[in-house]
Amino acid sequence: MSQDRIGSQEIVARPSGWRRMMPSWPLIAAIAAVLMVAYRGKLLLGDPDTYLHIAAGNWMMAHRALPTADPFSWSLPGSHWVVHEWLAELALAAIYDLLGWAGLAYATALCFALSIALMTRAVLRQLEPLVGMLIVLLILLLLEPHLLARAHVLALPALVAWCAALFAARDAGRGPPWPVLPVMVLWVNLHGGYMFGIALAGYLGAEAVLTPGTGSGRMAEARRWGGFVLASLGCALLNANGLEGVLEPFRILSMPTLQSTFVEWQSHQFHGLDAVELWLLGTILLGFTTGARLPPTRLILLLGLFHMTLQHLRHEDLLAVVAPLALIAPLAPRLNAITKPGGGSSVSRMFDVPPPRAAWPAVALTFGFLALYGWSVVRQPIDRENSVVTPSAALDAGRQAGITGRVFNSEHFGGYLIFKGVPVYIDGRMELYGDDYLKRYLPLATGKDAAALTDLLDRDHVTWTILAPEEGAVQVMDAQPGWRRIYADAFAVVHARTDSPR
Repeated sequence: MSQDRIGSQEIVARPSGWRRMMPSWPLIAAIAAVLMVAYRGKLLLGDPDTYLHIAAGNWMMAHRALPTADPFSWSLPGSHWVVHEWLAELALAAIYDLLGWAGLAYATALCFALSIALMTRAVLRQLEPLVGMLIVLLILLLLEPHLLARAHVLALPALVAWCAALFAARDAGRGPPWPVLPVMVLWVNLHGGYMFGIALAGYLGAEAVLTPGTGSGRMAEARRWGGFVLASLGCALLNANGLEGVLEPFRILSMPTLQSTFVEWQSHQFHGLDAVELWLLGTILLGFTTGARLPPTRLILLLGLFHMTLQHLRHEDLLAVVAPLALIAPLAPRLNAITKPGGGSSVSRMFDVPPPRAAWPAVALTFGFLALYGWSVVRQPIDRENSVVTPSAALDAGRQAGITGRVFNSEHFGGYLIFKGVPVYIDGRMELYGDDYLKRYLPLATGKDAAALTDLLDRDHVTWTILAPEEGAVQVMDAQPGWRRIYADAFAVVHARTDSPR
């Protein structure tokens, strides 16, 4: 394979001979990502919201419409519900209905693989393969714990594609990448993370105004990037809920009780060496060993990403995707010089063997392998046994005892109960219930307000409860007159009313 330069552009010839069968690094990274996470199987399905997404998607397919009033709870029946992740829920439900739990787990792995392939391609545009693939490995380690069959993973390729296009345009001194706008339309219908995409466009637009590209003035950059941000906002309005769909994610950001109680909104806990600590230490190491100086705008962005990550666990995805893209251009010359001085070491030359861009036989072989591997995965169905988010034994025991009527449930059981057709008191849709509702629920579940729990049970004619064993409400129910415990295991406890509600 030969390389030629025309002007400032590098033209990479297509591989020839046996190298036509060799996948490129992005394809190799995609295969590694699938093999890395597909074996997790049940772990990819270990979130209660997966049940909720499937139930919502099936409701939409059955009614051929989006629900505008809540169809799943007895506590807020008919309340206005904005289904802002409707496209992801339709996709998850369709995959589950067609291929079952194993198919859903493999689809999650494929979305992750596509994201990693896009990241690898973006990273290797400016970095030598050795250092580039080390960075991709760090990205893999940081993203892997967040892989769940939920909307945010389906939207992960959109996050990567959008951010990579924006940074590539800025680093080359070009105007905004208008062809990427359809990604925003897809993203806004999949997940609320699109807000960061628009904010990033505004930030890089401000950077372009402060440091305009060659041959461009500040006013020209302001017009170009300002127009792009407005167009992005216009694309965000192209969702099934219109303006409500755009504003809905902001409601979650303004819920302090949610952010102080749900794990994904918690601050990072450094109880042991993990990927976040590796990123922090690696960033410090790069700063002291390479002597590279970041432009102020990129340094501010990097600090902001670390702040968001340390504040909320859910923002680790943004750090994994955005930080490398933001730092590649400033650091690439020094990193390439360190890892490949002169002709390079034998290790760095080994990393040059895969072609920069795969020929079609290699692409076909890669897709063929992924299809065959996926077929083997789907052929081994996953059995969702009793677990912390799947209280199947407890629900079966309640049904065998003839329990009917309204239930008071732990929040993380809500998704499974809805999936099984049981109207719930609460579930993971905090955008529906609101912060005040959650604030009232927590003392009930923890048992800190036994009087309020007793009042709710009688006032709302609750006939049974299903609670996690560790919740204080279990002890309240054990001492509650007119109630008896009918089932308990390591994951759930069921109480049933023995008298008529007052």
